[in-house]
Amino acid sequence: MDERVDIYNSNISVVLAILHQFLDSNNVSIPDEDLTSEQILDYLQLAGIITEPQKAVSTDDLKSYKEYRIHTIMAMYMPPVILFLGTVGNVMSFLILRHKTMNRMSTNTFLAALSVADSFVLLIGLFRNWLGEITQIDLQTESRLLCKLITVLGYSTSQYSVWLIVAVTVERYIVVCHPLRASYFCNIPRARKVVCLLALLFLTINIHLLWTVDLNEEIYNDHVVYKCEGALSHGRLVNDIWPWIDALLYSFSPTLIIVMLNIMIIRQVIKATYGRDELQNGSLMKSESRRCTKDGNTKLTVMLLTISFTFLITTIPMNIVMIVTRVWQEDFKYDAALLAKCWLVRTIAELLMYLNHSINFFLYCATGQKFRNIVFRMVCRRSNSNTSNVSDHSQHIYCSRTNVNACSHKSVNETAL
Repeated sequence: MDERVDIYNSNISVVLAILHQFLDSNNVSIPDEDLTSEQILDYLQLAGIITEPQKAVSTDDLKSYKEYRIHTIMAMYMPPVILFLGTVGNVMSFLILRHKTMNRMSTNTFLAALSVADSFVLLIGLFRNWLGEITQIDLQTESRLLCKLITVLGYSTSQYSVWLIVAVTVERYIVVCHPLRASYFCNIPRARKVVCLLALLFLTINIHLLWTVDLNEEIYNDHVVYKCEGALSHGRLVNDIWPWIDALLYSFSPTLIIVMLNIMIIRQVIKATYGRDELQNGSLMKSESRRCTKDGNTKLTVMLLTISFTFLITTIPMNIVMIVTRVWQEDFKYDAALLAKCWLVRTIAELLMYLNHSINFFLYCATGQKFRNIVFRMVCRRSNSNTSNVSDHSQHIYCSRTNVNACSHKSVNETAL
């Protein structure tokens, strides 16, 4: 014990000797009596040998910036609007797509599952964020169980939703570019299997988060706060690596696949249209068929492009923001002006992302004649026998509603909307 004390005293003496020498050279004097560790630190800071630790920016510091105030307003008042429109729209979409006149087509199986997945994304993500904004309570940090479950379901449902769009696009590509294989690949039993397999796949991919995510304590401006993030032994995986994997699964890969398939679909539609226009001879029935095919091509192309570009515009910004904040989060933590701008950009990107899960109903209404007709019937409760031409028969994928009699009703290439 005495030996340890001697070593300690000798080390302190060395430190004090070095400190005296340095301070004397900088015209800073200190008393000769014994100094406490706090006093030594004060003199070291006075001499410029060490600097006071930089404090993270607090909420009070951010309130003086216009960007942060705009973020607060948007985070408070925009989510209820998106939640209302998205919830009502997704419920309406599911009911209409499961309507007896719509559930005969495999594409509508994917779209019905999409409406359910989008509803879960809004509930788990947007509603939780908005509730935290108005109550200052984040459900994800209330318990370890909620932290783990919300993280797993949040990742899984968002990725699942996007890949349902990919599945729809793949099916349309098969129908348009490989029509002879459509009867084998594009049917309701196979669509149901794909819907279930995709759900199982993404749940399996993200199930590790039940073990790799945990509630961690963190000192923030002299206060203990809890954060739902990577467990201490898996911090690098969850905080640094997984955002890149999520960006790959949620945005980058689906975007690339959808864009490439749509380009091939459009190319095939244009090629087929010009090829038919070059034919000079044919019966009246063939002429009507060519005309309804051309009209259907245009409608299908518009629908696919609308969904694809809406997805692209609304999801890419959020993934870029997530990656940027992960890489440079330490720089944002101590710069109030930069952090205020970061909050605003992140809020805009988040709202755009959730908008993607809220507006499919309106896209269907804008691009699908059959869908609109059933909406009018359900909302207005009309029972007109003339609607049987739309309701009681399947239509060829390229057929317009006005030329339904000129096209085949039993083809596997049916229009979904």
